[in-house]
Amino acid sequence: MSATAARTPARVFSGVQPSGLPHLGNYLGAFRNYIAMQEGNDEIICIVDYHALTSTHDAELIRRNTYEMALGLLALGLDPDKAVLFRQSDRPEHAELAYLLSTVVPVSWVERTPSFKEKKRTQPDDVNHALLTYPVLQTADIAIYKCRYVPVGKDQAAHLELAREIIRAWNVRYGAVFVEPEAVFTDSPIVKGTDGIQKMSKSLGNVVEIFAPEEVIRKQITSMVTDTQRILRTDPGRPEICNVCQLHRFFGDDYETIWEGERTARTGCVDTKRLLADRVLGAFSEARDRRAELAARPGYVEEVLRAGAERLAPMARETLRETHERMGLGGSEAPAAGAPAS
Repeated sequence: MSATAARTPARVFSGVQPSGLPHLGNYLGAFRNYIAMQEGNDEIICIVDYHALTSTHDAELIRRNTYEMALGLLALGLDPDKAVLFRQSDRPEHAELAYLLSTVVPVSWVERTPSFKEKKRTQPDDVNHALLTYPVLQTADIAIYKCRYVPVGKDQAAHLELAREIIRAWNVRYGAVFVEPEAVFTDSPIVKGTDGIQKMSKSLGNVVEIFAPEEVIRKQITSMVTDTQRILRTDPGRPEICNVCQLHRFFGDDYETIWEGERTARTGCVDTKRLLADRVLGAFSEARDRRAELAARPGYVEEVLRAGAERLAPMARETLRETHERMGLGGSEAPAAGAPAS
């Protein structure tokens, strides 16, 4: 299914890690889709601070990163009157539902997930239980609001398919309560970091931060690795593999001309980097001004997050009520005639 096809009234869910100041990979890979899909959809965007605890154990850092991510989303154009923006931990029903769903999940299902395998490699000294059960909480995040669509890149398809399997297994055992979510495969690119090799990521330190001071953004972009086989200024370049040239596709409609300049050595890597820095700063100028305005309003971000959580409270509580009833939890009438007494 395409992102365009989902732009009929439908409940859409996406979660974003609270990693602090948004970077270019966040925006091109997800946020611009959030902003587009808030039009005509019932969109829910969750800052997943529970999930962040699997790798971050600094309380103040979690709070600061959550604030910065929310502020950045609002500055970039997410409208709290059109989409619900909230903090995961403000709706603890997610955690309870994750436990209830986990009762139908074989351990082998979560052990095979790409995210668990990757985290075992990248943080071998902190392979905690929450990392293993991460996909179950992801499923609960989606299922508790009975969301139909989840916008993802194709690299995340395996995780959504696991969510579908978990929901299917629970529904088969207890009866149809949850909606099996469908992927909305966006046209978002996998944005390489400044190293030109790995995906742009805060944890790898290879990002271009949208809201950093101008001099920092320029330094981040001018330090980007380009075509490693282009040694001299007079050597022809290969824009198809140059990360800077690839990013020019999103900032201006003349990227083919820029690419041709690289192929013919009419321009050099320094030229294209400087131009990209100018264009990135120009593209986010209004968002940077908007962020400064919102940051100057004490309590505004917290107000938006709490209001979003309150809007979702009735839905979350009703889903848990249904789940409890189906699973035999909580009070009930006396057993039917002929049933054994407890």
